[in-house]
Amino acid sequence: MVRIRIALALSAALSAVAPPSAAAQPLPTTYLTPQTRLPPKAIPSFTDRLPVLSASSEPLWSAYPRIATVVDDGATPLAVHMCEFQSNVLPTGTFAAGKRPATWTWGYKLGGCPAAGALPQDTYLGPVIVATRNHPTTVRYVNALPASPDPIASNPLGTHVLAYSDSVDQTLHWADANMQMCMSTMPPALRDVCTYPYRDANGAMGIPAAPHLHGGEIPAELDGSPDSWFTSTGMMTGPTWYASPLFDPAPNETVYRYPNTQEAGPLWFHDHTLGATRLNVYAGLAGAYVLVDPAQPLPAGLEDPTDIVPLVLQDRMFDTKGELFFTAGTKGGVLWALNPEHPYWNPEFVGDTLLVNGTVWPYLEVEPKRYRFLFVNGSNARTYELFLTNPKTKVNGPAMWVIGTDGGYVDVAQKLDPNALKPAPQRLVIMPGERYEVVIDFGAQPVGTALVLKNVAKTPYPGGATPAGGLGQLMQFRVACPPAPAQCGTGGIAWDPAASPTIRSGAGAVKPLVAFGTGTLGAGVIAQKTRLLTLNEVMGMPVNAVNPIDGVTTAYPGGPLEILVNNSKWSGASARNDPASGAAYRGDFTQTLPGGLHYSELPAEGETELWEIANLTADSHPIHLHLVQFQLMNRQALDVPKYSAAYAAAFPQVNDPATGQPLMLGMNVCTAGAYCPGYGPPLDYDTGTPGKLGGNPDVARFLKSAPVPASAQERGWKDTVQVPPGTVTRFVVRWAPTSADVGTTAAFPFDPGGQGGAFNYVWHCHIIDHEDNEMMRPDAVLPIPGAVRSYVRGTDF
Repeated sequence: MVRIRIALALSAALSAVAPPSAAAQPLPTTYLTPQTRLPPKAIPSFTDRLPVLSASSEPLWSAYPRIATVVDDGATPLAVHMCEFQSNVLPTGTFAAGKRPATWTWGYKLGGCPAAGALPQDTYLGPVIVATRNHPTTVRYVNALPASPDPIASNPLGTHVLAYSDSVDQTLHWADANMQMCMSTMPPALRDVCTYPYRDANGAMGIPAAPHLHGGEIPAELDGSPDSWFTSTGMMTGPTWYASPLFDPAPNETVYRYPNTQEAGPLWFHDHTLGATRLNVYAGLAGAYVLVDPAQPLPAGLEDPTDIVPLVLQDRMFDTKGELFFTAGTKGGVLWALNPEHPYWNPEFVGDTLLVNGTVWPYLEVEPKRYRFLFVNGSNARTYELFLTNPKTKVNGPAMWVIGTDGGYVDVAQKLDPNALKPAPQRLVIMPGERYEVVIDFGAQPVGTALVLKNVAKTPYPGGATPAGGLGQLMQFRVACPPAPAQCGTGGIAWDPAASPTIRSGAGAVKPLVAFGTGTLGAGVIAQKTRLLTLNEVMGMPVNAVNPIDGVTTAYPGGPLEILVNNSKWSGASARNDPASGAAYRGDFTQTLPGGLHYSELPAEGETELWEIANLTADSHPIHLHLVQFQLMNRQALDVPKYSAAYAAAFPQVNDPATGQPLMLGMNVCTAGAYCPGYGPPLDYDTGTPGKLGGNPDVARFLKSAPVPASAQERGWKDTVQVPPGTVTRFVVRWAPTSADVGTTAAFPFDPGGQGGAFNYVWHCHIIDHEDNEMMRPDAVLPIPGAVRSYVRGTDF
């Protein structure tokens, strides 16, 4: 088989206007499948059981649906296949009494894909891999997604998941397996190839996928970055696809041997394909990776990971046939695209039904005892603000005790009590990508009580619409007894956080980069660098234009064309890096490889940095860094209008090289003193603001109030953090293992340099609709010269 490997560096060809088509006709009907949205009121709630771990031995759950769980032995490679199959997602009775409909989904499956005609799977989520610290885990990821045209004319990709086949937007910077090079700042021409969703050329290329271990302290080669994708036929791979010299992967797979040297914590894995993450995850590609450390002292009852009850929170839409419905193009007769430039991209997918563990509005029976839950926000864009309540008595509670954050256990359990008076914490707030472990004690609840997990988060968060109807509830907890009533309430988590909240202490405590109580640097912590970075929204204007999908003149409302981190696109290419651009030239981004990405974040291994992120947009963004965990220091209110004026005034004039006139992008004209989208920061990245990297005017004189320390639930290791609008969010990140003592210069056990930048890490917004359209930047770590490594490429991975 001939393998084709492509590089997706931004070039003039990629940014050119799509060529006009000779035949201005709408898409043929065989290319888009009509779907009618299923009203959420037609979907019953609390009729089906929550899928639980297959390893769980809880008596009440003997007949419950299961999430595949494997405890890795450190020796046998795990074969994880990306598959298409039918799952039980919608509740029993959605369409017919006593019958549960099946839904086509994707998912990761251990050992192989379900056979054709197999019964619907319990859930599309999983597996849950339990790994042990300092014992490497080998995962062979096999892309077995459909690769050949289907005899059904409306499914030429071979996939039955219409949410994918009718939603891939080729005008985005994406894993362009057909090499159509449709990325553009202008709307595609009617009937041009770029108007079509991705169509596999006679099944030759297949569907691209890229598995990423979220939260992993791992080499860049194993990170599963957006360009590491590979297709289901093996014909195409992205520029950072990794062919391990130890395992000789087949053309449609990759083999990652994770070192597991980091501290114990609740990791997860999901797809990360460039420009298509939102669709691959929506279709079902997500699982969990729980890292345990038998040597870590823990309170009684926290030792066994199979006692964890995962609660993966997601939102979805469905059609009247029970299939997934995605808000792309004009699906269901609604114009979802805000601008004609990206006909299938919606800035934020927000569903009308809520799922837990892949089931719509499920229930879980619990005994009157303590349980341990792992909350994972696996939604595209939705934030959740959670508490328990009794809808019958209107009494809120019981409380949640936060025992772990993204990167592991906290030192002291934090109580979230919905009955507490402010400013005491009342609810668990969780944005996409975040994880929280909590303990809930149902001991005071009488048998027969029914509690609801309530959601009150506005969408978009925090200033959007209040959740109504089913969007205000996720699942039901039913307090019950097992078949042997004498055992009712026994065998729960022995440790009571209300009586003794300490989890870690002494040498085993979280290394204090931050003094959480005061919101300042920890004792003895010195930040070698400070980076001041921005979040920016690029707006398109309202316009009447021909819809490139159907040829109908359409009133586009305008809205986000893209959202950016530090006003820089994925590739970093712009006039600032072009010597021919005159006064706009900065030359401050670095290409580590000829023709490759332009890097602005090049942290040094072992160093500690203070990141300040000024959110100039209207909504909160969950910002995620790969490779490292960090600690949230504080947040401080920012006068955005005044700062934005000073920020815009610092921009040079940026000309269109084709015309020599100021560049026009969306609603912006790039004259001197005006904001220019995608140019990067207005000043020199390294020298523009004394004492701070980033190239942005200092925020100091625009701050409005005293800094506010991290909330109670955030006081631990984080890899994803909420950055609210109108604030500067500060966190301390050390480019070293979390276990290293403060004041030491520690190296990773592996070389994090990615072979001189051939492989990279990224930082991005974890609203995956945003990251699919430029809200993501690569970073490369500069390794400590001569550092001794115990985990070596070619020997260990």
